[in-house]
Amino acid sequence: MLTWYTRGAVNSDRCSYLGEYSRKEICKGEWGMSRKDYERLCSELDNTRQKDHPHAYEVLSQEEREALQYWIERAIQTAPKADERHSSYGLKHEYERETKLYVSHAQFKGAMLVAGYLPTEKGEQSWHFKIKPAYDEKSFSHDVASQNKRLRLPAYRSTPQGEQDPELNALVQKVLASHRDDDTYAVMI
Repeated sequence: MLTWYTRGAVNSDRCSYLGEYSRKEICKGEWGMSRKDYERLCSELDNTRQKDHPHAYEVLSQEEREALQYWIERAIQTAPKADERHSSYGLKHEYERETKLYVSHAQFKGAMLVAGYLPTEKGEQSWHFKIKPAYDEKSFSHDVASQNKRLRLPAYRSTPQGEQDPELNALVQKVLASHRDDDTYAVMI
């Protein structure tokens, strides 16, 4: 079961999801993506030839959803305009780089919807959102920002570069433990 909730004064582009570790009230229409709105949007996409359908999110295990939603919560924030440089497909890879956990493009798109981020153009295969990285490169010194760019370090990450997030690491370990006997699950190395 998915739990939807609001966090204080969120805007219409943002509503979050958490797994078993925190249950809150259901989102109301103007405060974010309610389950009903999620189902409606996915239903609208059923009537198109949409590749990478976000309903694939629902096949993720509870542990996988928790890790993915935690990362989105920590790595991404809302912005007044769309980030045209980072699509849903690119963000999926940023998540995989940091966690070493594979998710499909469709699953990542579904996770963004559940988190309350609406695509600017839902008819496109790769979606863009009104977002920005939680850790903005502009806040770093010129030398650090240049080095991050030269080393192709991810723009979207759950912690500042070089720091570890113990809670994210624990969620990743929980995912790995839940799949130890599953031959079909792959961890990126």
